[in-house]
Amino acid sequence: MKLSRKIMIFISVVALLGLGVTYLLLHLILLNRFEKLDQEALRDKMDDVVSSYQSELMNMKTGLLKYSIWDETYQFMESAAPAGRADPIGQAYLNRNFSPVTYEINHFDIMALLNSSGLPLYGGEYHPDSGKVSPLKSEYLTLFNLINRRLPEFSGAEDSKAGVVLLDKGPMLITLTPIVNNNKDKPVIGTAIAGRMLQQEEVTRIWDETTSSLQMTRITSGTIAESQGQPVWMSSGSSRMMSIHTVIYDLFGDPGVMITLKHPRQIYESGMESILNFRRFFFAFTLVLCIASLLFVRRFILGRMYALMRNIRAIGNSKDLSIRIRSSSRDEFGDVEHEFNRMIDSLQQAQAELQQQAMLDPLTQLPNRSLFFNRLNEAIASASGAGKQIVLVFIDLDHFKTVNDTLGHDFGDDMLKEIALRISRVIGRNDVVSRLGGDEFTILLSDVPDAASMSMQLSQIQEALSLPHRIQGHLLYNTASIGVSIYPENGGDADYLVKQADLAMFHVKESGRNSILHYSEALEESIRRRKTLSQQLLSAADNDEFEVHYQPILSSDNLKVSKLEALLRWTSPTYGPVSPAEFIPLAETSGSIINIGSWVLRQVCSDLQGFRENGLELTAAVNISAVQLMQSDLRGLLLGLLEEYKLPSSSLELEITESVLVSGDNILLSLQELGNCGFRISLDDFGTGFSSLSYLRRFPVDVIKIDRSFISEMTLEPQGDVLVNSIIELSHNLGLKVVSEGIELQEQFDLLRRLGSDELQGYFISKPIRAIHIPTFLSQNYLFNDKK
Repeated sequence: MKLSRKIMIFISVVALLGLGVTYLLLHLILLNRFEKLDQEALRDKMDDVVSSYQSELMNMKTGLLKYSIWDETYQFMESAAPAGRADPIGQAYLNRNFSPVTYEINHFDIMALLNSSGLPLYGGEYHPDSGKVSPLKSEYLTLFNLINRRLPEFSGAEDSKAGVVLLDKGPMLITLTPIVNNNKDKPVIGTAIAGRMLQQEEVTRIWDETTSSLQMTRITSGTIAESQGQPVWMSSGSSRMMSIHTVIYDLFGDPGVMITLKHPRQIYESGMESILNFRRFFFAFTLVLCIASLLFVRRFILGRMYALMRNIRAIGNSKDLSIRIRSSSRDEFGDVEHEFNRMIDSLQQAQAELQQQAMLDPLTQLPNRSLFFNRLNEAIASASGAGKQIVLVFIDLDHFKTVNDTLGHDFGDDMLKEIALRISRVIGRNDVVSRLGGDEFTILLSDVPDAASMSMQLSQIQEALSLPHRIQGHLLYNTASIGVSIYPENGGDADYLVKQADLAMFHVKESGRNSILHYSEALEESIRRRKTLSQQLLSAADNDEFEVHYQPILSSDNLKVSKLEALLRWTSPTYGPVSPAEFIPLAETSGSIINIGSWVLRQVCSDLQGFRENGLELTAAVNISAVQLMQSDLRGLLLGLLEEYKLPSSSLELEITESVLVSGDNILLSLQELGNCGFRISLDDFGTGFSSLSYLRRFPVDVIKIDRSFISEMTLEPQGDVLVNSIIELSHNLGLKVVSEGIELQEQFDLLRRLGSDELQGYFISKPIRAIHIPTFLSQNYLFNDKK
């Protein structure tokens, strides 16, 4: 995609993103804010409605107090008959104070005077249509009875109660005040009640807002569910109106009526109109800005770029590095033109150097990889017609990295130069030596008449490489691993010959270094086998390819089997059964020994649990590698397995080799932790490693296993058992038990018992067998009873 199109796309995307972000900000932030302002305004109006409601109740209370706190009313209540029949004086009081004018002035629909028992001594209902007062209906008497039962009596002149009650014909505002004398020094003698029906006309009179509408409805179960337990909640009836609702509790504290206030969304509608106008302006402004940006980019950037490209293309087509671009301005494009001219100058200079160095290694001045392969292909083409053989030698210096790490790369470079010089001196005139890279060299021996001549030349090369180097006052010794491949015996392709020689060299590295090895198909098959086995070991445990066999170990004194050695067996999917001597080192090298070791420990614990369920209290000796001992979670793994399979720590004996003892203090700490947990430590193959006897004092070893090589060399001749006897006596003096392994003959069995070996193991007793055969074998233990 061209830059011009990318710029256009970029400007368009930026513009669209700007429009999109602006749209989102306007609608998600501003409109949301406008809506919240509308809601806040509506809440304020609802607060005003509630305040008006409370004020109306207060006005009713104030109007009623003129009749309840009054000596004449108090005297009326004292003189009135219980049945509510007033005397002439009381009747005059009622006619003066509870005329239709009183109801109309105070906007009362009912008034009543109740004695302390809740019985009405006076009660009247005003009818605005006729302007007359009639006695109270039974519904009001029921209401008075409910008030007497649910509301506590007034205790003083300051007490009062007001609220709403629900009647059959609608809600009514009602207020109750105590009846006392003017001085308020006498006890409360009764209750004065006044009420006003809340019809829609009354609601409109209370709320005189012109733009809002107010409604008051009876509380229903649906209303309570809609409120979700909130005293005030919002709802939107339409896109232009908002509604707010609140619950008014009745005189008895129960939800009575719901007040609904509807108001136009004025702020939101005004904001929406402003946003629409702003969007039109912003879209037009963005469009103009995009067009102006595109015109500017096309004229002042792309135009200059096209001119620069034409000049560069002209230089490229002519392939003349003497041409230069004439700068036409002092802006950034002028700087690019100036730097391009400088680059052409550098290219001219580098071209000559590259032509000289393209085929040589800059450090040793030997042919590099490219030139060496050219010479090798030429030699192969020449030898194929003449029937000659070519020897390819691949050299890799041993431990060369140590020189760089300890003395520095300048020492390493000097050594590489010296080695290149030495190799060049011992090869023939027609031979080619090359440095492929790092510390790797290749030699093409193009004139080798026979095997003896080849062997002599290789010996000369190896001798030259092994001579000491004196570099900057240091005497350095060096060896090399050398791999050899031969044309046409090992192939006719240059890359293949180098690969084969490299493969032979790699095997020398793996086998101890400082040697020469010729490539062969058997060698390649061996390396291929190692790689395949190493790869398969990574998943062998998950694929159930392993199996644990157990070799019984006899106690020397009673010839009973109390211990087994767990031996791992593996069947490769490709090669079939593989010896542990082959796959265990591969597992340790590849790192799969950790997973394999965990699998073995779990399988052994599972088998021990199965033995115990059959009544066999056996101990298992399990080999632990140095790599496993270096893992910090080995102790936790062992303890977790013992807890999982309900086994004591004494049921496992951990076998290590002598080479583990010289691995460092970390191994010592790991063994001490395992010993403190109750695990027995056994030293396997004793006498074949490199450890000294002092390690038997330092390390927490409990058992010594005499290697089979010592057992096989024992004879019945005098002094034929001195070495084994010495090991047994030394171990017993150190408080260690002795296990003799590799017993294959009756004579070895009897002699070791006489020498005091604590435990006996070998094919004479039993070969390793599967776990399912252990109970059967132990049932035949009487076979050893005659050897006591």
